[in-house]
Amino acid sequence: MDDAKRPETEILMSTATSKYLFLYRFPAGAPATPPSPEQMQAQYAAWSAWKATFAAEVTPGEGLKAGGAVMRAGAVVDGPYIEAKEVLGSYAFVATHSMARAIEIAAACPINTIPGASVEIRELGY
Repeated sequence: MDDAKRPETEILMSTATSKYLFLYRFPAGAPATPPSPEQMQAQYAAWSAWKATFAAEVTPGEGLKAGGAVMRAGAVVDGPYIEAKEVLGSYAFVATHSMARAIEIAAACPINTIPGASVEIRELGY
């Protein structure tokens, strides 16, 4: 059936997108040895290719600075905590048609090549 004959609600449902937040996590005890220039170039190329492949769906975020604050019950408490097992390093927003597609995009992400790193996928809004 062409779109002209389909009910409007069916057309809207078939083109609807959901928004997801990708949280990139890295092990807190990662080696202090910085990557070589060649490794950095390879990582940059991998991330650039991934972003280009999913450009219509992924809006990259920026890196996150160390430190910050945590609000609890209206008061600032210490944080982030040094004993954390993981460090939140960056984020991205993803707009796509399903959680399954968001998982496909995350599976192709270069973060998966970093030992101990992960990407958390959270759907946004209601």
